[in-house]
Amino acid sequence: MDGMDALKKAVAELRSMKVLVGIPDSGSGSGGISNAELAFLHSHGSPVNHMPARPFLEPAIEDPKTMDRIAECMRNAFEQAVAGNRAGAVEELHKAGIYGENAAKDYFGSANLAPNAPITVEGGWMRNRVSGKPFKVKGKGSSAPLIDTGNLRSSVTHIVEGE
Repeated sequence: MDGMDALKKAVAELRSMKVLVGIPDSGSGSGGISNAELAFLHSHGSPVNHMPARPFLEPAIEDPKTMDRIAECMRNAFEQAVAGNRAGAVEELHKAGIYGENAAKDYFGSANLAPNAPITVEGGWMRNRVSGKPFKVKGKGSSAPLIDTGNLRSSVTHIVEGE
């Protein structure tokens, strides 16, 4: 096999693989919804529930430092594939996934996210929107958003499809 054939084979093989970072649609979340559903709700916000959008996955991965690390892993994966080292290429793709995963986990509770509302932090009395009846809300005690049990944060993972 000449150099051009090896290059074409390496490119075809890498194109058949994908590195995915996110939250699988399984596992329990909070309030009877999955962690994937909870992540979507937090990422897009909920005007009905007075929740601002707090996207954490895309901004974390799109951070220039993270993108540089992922790009380096992708270059290394390509070099490994061209050299005929499929296992080395897959290992580099997993490294890229781990960088994305860790960046997203580090984004939780960061100053980049809208802080919790005072009622969420301190607790207090609210009224039911439908009935108008007052009810007491227990405060979380923290202004750091998206951190309660840590379940959502720990569910961020990566996979390499086609490995």
